[in-house]
Amino acid sequence: MKKQAITLGRIGVLLPIASIIPFLGSLAGLAALALLVISHYYFAKVYEKNDIFNNALTGTLVPVGSNLIGGAMIGVAVVAALLVFAGEDVEFDEIEEITALILQSSMAIAGGVIILAGLIVGFYFLYKALSSLATETGINLFKTAGLLYFIGAIAMVIFIGALVILAAWILHIIAYFSIPTENEKMTP
Repeated sequence: MKKQAITLGRIGVLLPIASIIPFLGSLAGLAALALLVISHYYFAKVYEKNDIFNNALTGTLVPVGSNLIGGAMIGVAVVAALLVFAGEDVEFDEIEEITALILQSSMAIAGGVIILAGLIVGFYFLYKALSSLATETGINLFKTAGLLYFIGAIAMVIFIGALVILAAWILHIIAYFSIPTENEKMTP
């Protein structure tokens, strides 16, 4: 079961590379999330630590849910704004139009805040899962990757978070490929 957890995790952590392929990228991202959650499930069974799986599952579902809700809110705001501007001779001196534009902007901002908050909460739970996994496997890169994911989510506010998350992802890849299978011996 440990070998399955390692194999699924390795595939899952590498799948986001396929996101550069048009149309298949989002499917590869969803498949990566699923494989990583299943990998954490197997690790939780091997090490008899349910918090590895529970935190990984929460860390996956919260950002997905917040992206769906926040994305829908942003979509509604964009459609509403397009409807306002679709009419001919739009006059901005009328209070109804100004109010509508303000409310649409507020909805878009609220959608963005929901997405960011979900990302931060989700990566906090992922950090907890990876910390537990680091403790059980002895591969501290898992904990470092989890911490960088969490810091990167917070740093998205100042727009450098994507670089920190990229560094976390690279460490996450290295961590998965550092775990020895039953047939391999761990090197110091």
